[in-house]
Amino acid sequence: MKRIATSANSYAKLLEGSSVVLLDTRKTRPQLRNFEKYASRVGGAINHRLGLDDCLMLKDTHLKTIDNLEEFVKKARKRISWVTKIEIECETFSQVQEAMHAGADIIMCDNMNPDEIREVAAFRDEKYPHILLEASGNITQKTIESYLDTGINAISSGSIIHQATWLDFSMKFD
Repeated sequence: MKRIATSANSYAKLLEGSSVVLLDTRKTRPQLRNFEKYASRVGGAINHRLGLDDCLMLKDTHLKTIDNLEEFVKKARKRISWVTKIEIECETFSQVQEAMHAGADIIMCDNMNPDEIREVAAFRDEKYPHILLEASGNITQKTIESYLDTGINAISSGSIIHQATWLDFSMKFD
């Protein structure tokens, strides 16, 4: 597959020695998900959701339709499998506070810089130490190491798969 394993491996090497987990995302090409997710895993990433049923993820578009997040999470817990986690995407500290209070299992810190995530992690550690933190959004190989000491549990990167390029190689026999 399209240099996906190589891409994942280059990210994974930057996380060596830390407790931060590298996750890929669901952003794959049609009909190639299993192959692309496999290549990502071979390279050192952990598959983050193979499908929409692996985790209830509430993203910004979903949150715009929810008037009472705490009530929504309570209702969702009654309908989903008891082993299914609820992850809520947050772009601001106030969204993080609301999502943690509502009962999220995982907070995705979307497009937050390392200083913002440190603030989120300090709040989490004080009030909700059981909640996992994921950093996501425009994290590149150049910036990934600046997130390692922020208190996050995982970094997700869609670019492992959707920005991978084809390797140019050939085999010649004489």
